[in-house]
Amino acid sequence: MKYRDYYEILGVDKKASPDEIKRAYRKLAKKYHPDLHPDDKEAEKKFTEINEAYEVLSDEEKRKKYDMFGKNANFQGGQNFDPSDFGFDFGNFGNGSYTYTSSNSNGFSDFFDGLFGGFSQNSNSYQRGGSSRFSNFGQGFGRKKKENITTSITISIDEAMNGTNRSIKVKNGERLIDVKVTVPRGIKNNNKIRIDGSKYGIDANIIVKVTIKNDDDLSLDGIDFIKKVKIYPWDAYFGVKKKIETNTGAFMVKIPENSQAGKKIRLKNRGYKDRKGNVGDLILEIVIENPNTLSENQVNLYKKLKEEE
Repeated sequence: MKYRDYYEILGVDKKASPDEIKRAYRKLAKKYHPDLHPDDKEAEKKFTEINEAYEVLSDEEKRKKYDMFGKNANFQGGQNFDPSDFGFDFGNFGNGSYTYTSSNSNGFSDFFDGLFGGFSQNSNSYQRGGSSRFSNFGQGFGRKKKENITTSITISIDEAMNGTNRSIKVKNGERLIDVKVTVPRGIKNNNKIRIDGSKYGIDANIIVKVTIKNDDDLSLDGIDFIKKVKIYPWDAYFGVKKKIETNTGAFMVKIPENSQAGKKIRLKNRGYKDRKGNVGDLILEIVIENPNTLSENQVNLYKKLKEEE
């Protein structure tokens, strides 16, 4: 079995105060919360480790017994030890391979269950739910991991900017259930929304992937807007002031002279605003096009240019 260094997991000193432990836990729990990392097994494992560490270090009695156990053996994090040398009997666990697992009844590791589920200084046996003074410490802290039902929706840039509500149908057995999806303003492309299915009588999490559809001449790249700006050849050569309209409003911008097709002009802080308040840039991409119709005089000027070329 591997010894688990709960102080190292939370990144705190062994003399850390309860408040310091709580702050460290909240910071890490927020960072690795499953809602922010759907279907990420490593983040899920880390989140479980953090909760296990906090379960022990936030409880005065558990922390005292854990410190005493580690001090007496002078363990290091990740160090293997023989459970039978310390009053554990894991004979029923298999071939003697003691590794971290979250499949126990309480969702924590074998180390946690061994130390707080049935370890006794007066006994050479390990019993889940035993009657020793360490028993019952590990019961009820975990919960069965729900399955995920995955689906997707597509929204416009405007809906992403302002937030929107959608109704989707989710299959539960033979029934189709209407589920409301609240899309927050500032969501990013391909972000996922987790919905607790129990609200709709579904024993699963509903994971909704959100795709943001680009407009004809406006696209979203992260939090930057990319807009195609069409100008005439003579405007590209001499430069021109152009009215630009986006989902954030309208304004005038000067297109410099001698602009080539594909030239990009970056305008700071005129892009998309995400949920954290970060604002991207607006990138104008020059497209040179001819007018659909030309006057006789314009046609003659074009002919003259062609002849001179």
